[in-house]
Amino acid sequence: MLCRWLLVILLLPAISGSAAAEKESKRMTLAATIFPIVDITRRIAGPDIRVVQILPAGASPHTFDLTPGQVRELQEARFIFKIGGVDDWIDSVADSLPRAVIISLHKYVTLRPMAEKGHDHGSATASLHAEFDPHYWLRADNGAVIAKKIAAALVEADPARAGTYKTNLADYSKQLDALHQEIKKDFSSLKNNRMMVFHDAWRYFAGAYGLEITAVFQTSPGREPTPRDMQELYSQVKHFGLKAIFSEPQLSTASLEPMLEDLGLELVVLDPLGGTVANDSYARMLRRNAQAILGALGR
Repeated sequence: MLCRWLLVILLLPAISGSAAAEKESKRMTLAATIFPIVDITRRIAGPDIRVVQILPAGASPHTFDLTPGQVRELQEARFIFKIGGVDDWIDSVADSLPRAVIISLHKYVTLRPMAEKGHDHGSATASLHAEFDPHYWLRADNGAVIAKKIAAALVEADPARAGTYKTNLADYSKQLDALHQEIKKDFSSLKNNRMMVFHDAWRYFAGAYGLEITAVFQTSPGREPTPRDMQELYSQVKHFGLKAIFSEPQLSTASLEPMLEDLGLELVVLDPLGGTVANDSYARMLRRNAQAILGALGR
């Protein structure tokens, strides 16, 4: 009898490990192209769902190429959520991911037309970005729309956990609504609301929170302004009394240096993608960008 109990005790760790491995294998796997969508997905899905981030933190979606290792990691994904326009590279491997449903979230928000003709995000697979600005996640109320669509997809695919997804959505939607109102209030008393941006990614944010983008250095990533464009930019800076230009950490701003020196402009970094600091979140990313803009324009 003693030997039997000893055998049971010895086998318990193996049985427990096997059960844990089986539970892990049964977890639904989801994926999203960029950090803001990854974080929103995690908030709705909860800790029992695995969410894979495709674009590494700090990388630019404009120059990103999927690796074979990343494609292998996505083999178990049930859904892959993408923005559309900036991340159409995920469509190139759709045939290699037979289990995954790729959902382009741009279909569920009100899109802004592109402010500049020819603005291009490097995709040859879709023309979304030729007509519409794809940076719609950069306002909190659109984040709430994204969360609602993700929740709907999960409820349909996993009805046993529908209650959890709906509860998470309700709680998170309240948080995003409060954030949206908070940022609006923060900008409501700002006297100087004009911005010059390095990359034309901030019109949704500006439109939501009462800002005006009056000058853009690169209408498309990597597309340097012509001499005529530069004359116009210098004129706009002087006419509107602009003191700063807002750049992004994913893009090289070396070409800006002569203009910064000539006009005495401050270079302020905004991060539209986030995920590079500890415990980051979509909400913290938006709040951090808002504070950076307030600090620069309020001086």
